[in-house]
Amino acid sequence: MAKDPWHYPRTALADQYLKTLAIGLSKSLVLFAQRRMGKTEFLRKDLLPAAEKAGYITIYVSLWESREDPKSVLLDAIRKAAEGEGIISGVWRRLGRPRSKMGVGANAGTVGTQASWRQGAAEASDRMLDLRQWMNTLAEKKNHTLLLVDEIQTLADEKRYGALVAALRSALDKHGDQIKAIFTGSSSEGLRRMFQMEKAPFFQFSHQIPFPQLGPEFVQHMLRAFANATQRQLNEAEAWQAFTDLALVPEHFRLMMANMVQSGSTDIAAALEEVKTAIQESADYPSK
Repeated sequence: MAKDPWHYPRTALADQYLKTLAIGLSKSLVLFAQRRMGKTEFLRKDLLPAAEKAGYITIYVSLWESREDPKSVLLDAIRKAAEGEGIISGVWRRLGRPRSKMGVGANAGTVGTQASWRQGAAEASDRMLDLRQWMNTLAEKKNHTLLLVDEIQTLADEKRYGALVAALRSALDKHGDQIKAIFTGSSSEGLRRMFQMEKAPFFQFSHQIPFPQLGPEFVQHMLRAFANATQRQLNEAEAWQAFTDLALVPEHFRLMMANMVQSGSTDIAAALEEVKTAIQESADYPSK
């Protein structure tokens, strides 16, 4: 993968999290920060490579990018890590088996609905059994496994995902020495429902820590990348003030820098106002 010159590496932070898990006091961590604070980029470009370098089998899933069916995406990622690409697992074979016969006559609709519900319930149960087997397989491998789940609060709906979360916790409890997990979340309410409510499957399972905000070193890195790309210099003090005016949100600062690259400008104050206007317009835009 080509190196992204705009990415600010947080190697020391990635190593710190891996060492925390290796000590063994915590089987998993939850990193909390609002959206656009760089969690996903950190997982993909810092933590994932650091874990692979340390010898982990890595599994990364972004539930924010798969909100329509997060359960299937998470299960498929675990399956691929356990069985390897190209191996057809039992769950996919079962999905291809013949459908239950539908009823006929006056009770056809009722009988058909009941058969469909029973088949769906059976397949859901099978998938939880598959999850346990895949986690068993991972635990038997020579290398440890690190499961990275981005925006874990997507699974906070107990009715829809309670069985999956319970099965996942059970497997992580059982294989905590071999399989570690790091979750991220951007909803304090969603994380509270998952990890702090007494009846939730993940109750008191993970140690929740705030994801550190970026500081002046990030701004300095971005200014060096800007200079390398454009052969133009920007004032560091003005750039840092702009970053603080943008509430230390790296995605917004990157947008400001991108606009300046595209326009050929070095006017930080003007670029800052443009980004603030775009943010406000986005916030005011009515959702459908």
